[in-house]
Amino acid sequence: MTAETRYTRLPRTTLWLLRGDDFTMGGDADDEQPRFEASARPIYIGKVPITNIEYEAYDPGHTRGESSLGDEQPVVGVSHGEATDYCRWYSEASGKQFRLPTELEWEFACRAGCSERYFWGSQPGDGDAYVWDARNAAGATLPTEGKLANEFGLYDMLGNVWEWTSSLYRPYPVLEDDGRDAPEHPGDRVARGGSFRTDREDFGSSTRLSLPPNSRRDDLGFRIVRFL
Repeated sequence: MTAETRYTRLPRTTLWLLRGDDFTMGGDADDEQPRFEASARPIYIGKVPITNIEYEAYDPGHTRGESSLGDEQPVVGVSHGEATDYCRWYSEASGKQFRLPTELEWEFACRAGCSERYFWGSQPGDGDAYVWDARNAAGATLPTEGKLANEFGLYDMLGNVWEWTSSLYRPYPVLEDDGRDAPEHPGDRVARGGSFRTDREDFGSSTRLSLPPNSRRDDLGFRIVRFL
């Protein structure tokens, strides 16, 4: 089915420009080490995860998960390949190049200049204004923008839903052109950010989750980035 026959109008996805910078990537967990100096390139990134109403412009037959029924709640139950296909469709339909963020890009966007465990600081209790997690989400996703944004103006970078990245789950450090973002590789991919099922004590800006690419979870979604 072509892009022309799969939608009636393009979803209006709001993107913020991240100008890129150097930052320290990694954290305390074994798979977050060693910490290393990374350089994030400028990109546009979605202000929020892709929502049900946005995804259904691409796939009207998508079945909404019981944990995420509202139009403005993040789409869930989407595999890595389906998230990638959405980016491909949106690229063809819009004439601009969209994709999933790399793991490096995602962490830079989440940290928003903060080197602590969370983008709001080091204390989990201070995150009530920013995150939907197992403490406050009542077992389901919540509409995007329901909490405060980070310093880059991005919502739900932590909590609500885990988010697919393009990156293969491989040891650190990340090296340029090391093949970890190769789309054709069948290995496990990295999801980031925690979800409504995860206690914030168990995730942070550097937390990595390894998932088979065919995973479809009710707490797993994605956001998109655009090439400059």
